[in-house]
Amino acid sequence: MKKVFPFLSLIIALVVVGCSSDDNDKVVQSSLNSITSFNIDFEGLSEDDVVYDLGNNITISVPFKTNISGLVPNITISEKATISPASGQPVNFVDGEAMPFTVTAENGDEKVYNVTINIRGEVGSGSQIKTYHFKDDFSESITTYTYDENSNFISSYTIEEGGVTTTYTFIFNDKNQVIEVKSDTKSTVYTYNDEGLIVSAVEKEDGMEAYTYTYTYNAENKLEKKERVNKENDKVTNTSYLYNEEGNVKTETVGTEALENTYDDKNNPFKGVYPSAFAKINVGTGLDGVNINNPAQGSFSSDTPVTYVYNTDGYPVTASYVVFGFINTSITYTYY
Repeated sequence: MKKVFPFLSLIIALVVVGCSSDDNDKVVQSSLNSITSFNIDFEGLSEDDVVYDLGNNITISVPFKTNISGLVPNITISEKATISPASGQPVNFVDGEAMPFTVTAENGDEKVYNVTINIRGEVGSGSQIKTYHFKDDFSESITTYTYDENSNFISSYTIEEGGVTTTYTFIFNDKNQVIEVKSDTKSTVYTYNDEGLIVSAVEKEDGMEAYTYTYTYNAENKLEKKERVNKENDKVTNTSYLYNEEGNVKTETVGTEALENTYDDKNNPFKGVYPSAFAKINVGTGLDGVNINNPAQGSFSSDTPVTYVYNTDGYPVTASYVVFGFINTSITYTYY
């Protein structure tokens, strides 16, 4: 009987080798489908303005009135995976609504990341000034400020002057916009346009219309002109504003008189304590000008330098100057 075992062993060996070769040639596709980084460069915002919460669902918090249309996400994903919408592709987000981003692994496995951008309600920032004590050789007044506990905006202020105390209360809408400022005898109601800017106001005294205001803005949405009409005699007073590179009022022209301001690098206690739209229409010269970085020199009918004393946080605690060369004026600030 012939031995066939060596031949059979050879066949088996060839089959084994062939199978092994097939296994080695087979490529295992990647199943990785993760987002490893996600960020958006929001125009006009700093890194501190944007808050990211990264996970399987990504939430992004941005300041009030941030434009979230046509945003370009910068996304890094797993190697060999793809994502839709793609990194670098403009996306129109809607406030509070999830936008799905689908990551597909090389082997076809999918993972969906829901990206939601939440636009924060406008809130105040900066120091909280408590009192503003004004005194000169002829008069004295103390203004005390209180704040809304949710928005940190000034909700009311009380002026004590000449033995009379008057309280002004701010009425806000659900967007934290000032729609009215009122006291027992006065009321000013504000009207906004679709961009959230104040375009007009009506001031009443004892229920009677006393003044109307119209506000116009430049291309950067900074107040360019304020027109006030006295309803008693139809007298019109125009005030116009020019700004420096930092965005502060450089020149304020009331009628034909131009007032100039220069600035130091300290903190303004009135910056951030009002909503932006209300602050825009209250810009101007003087120690209590909203959105003015404390003027190092103010135009108080004469170019009298203003002398400040600051606290360790860079906020003024006292200021003094002379008006018309002989009226001594001082201001004291306190804070919460």
